[in-house]
Amino acid sequence: MKLSILFPFLTILLSPNSTFENQLKPDVFFYVEDFQSDSIGELPNNWYNQRGEARPQTYTGELRETYNYSIMEENGNQFLRFTGIRGKHLSYPFFDELDVNIYETPILSWDWRIHDIPETASEYDKNRNDAAASIYVVFDLGHVLFRKVPKSIRYTWSSTLAVGTELSKFHGNQKIVVIGSGEDGLSEWKTFERNIVEDYQRLFEDDPPSKPIAILVLSDGNDTNDFTMADYDNILLKSHRSN
Repeated sequence: MKLSILFPFLTILLSPNSTFENQLKPDVFFYVEDFQSDSIGELPNNWYNQRGEARPQTYTGELRETYNYSIMEENGNQFLRFTGIRGKHLSYPFFDELDVNIYETPILSWDWRIHDIPETASEYDKNRNDAAASIYVVFDLGHVLFRKVPKSIRYTWSSTLAVGTELSKFHGNQKIVVIGSGEDGLSEWKTFERNIVEDYQRLFEDDPPSKPIAILVLSDGNDTNDFTMADYDNILLKSHRSN
């Protein structure tokens, strides 16, 4: 499952099979996370709570138990698994020292393996707004009335909505894009790629900032009170889609 780039900073690779013109435009990667350096059975080291204030990996007792994620291992590959009902966001903040520019690396790529979905959940219904897996790209602050809220694109595996469904929440500040649905392909690793610059331009009718605030993940069955299990791996930004 692992890709060839094993560090979280910009890496330049030239493809020997590309044309000379393409070689002049080398692939650029920013590796967010592959979970290989984390301890099995624990939360990932580099991920924070939803607000980016503290690392849940350091939590103990009842607070730690509210995070139903853990690092798992299969055949030497490590990944993040959610197992349970109650979900909380994990956030990977793009701190100032991280050199990220999504105009250079507009393709967000990641792997999901969905095992169990929250039955009857629907992103359309605030009382059933659960999903087996979601990954968010969070941008600068928008406004709802007198409050500032982040703008975000949420890519989700929906229990009931069709792939390609798009909807808007929080007065237009969160855009939801369904990229997986139902029980199709359960227990299989799948790689997803999205051009987040193009998605932002289409969904918000504006150009995104060059650097997002964070990437978040969330699995949950809170509203439907239904068990959910999903795996995450190989989250990265890159300059070009895979062939």
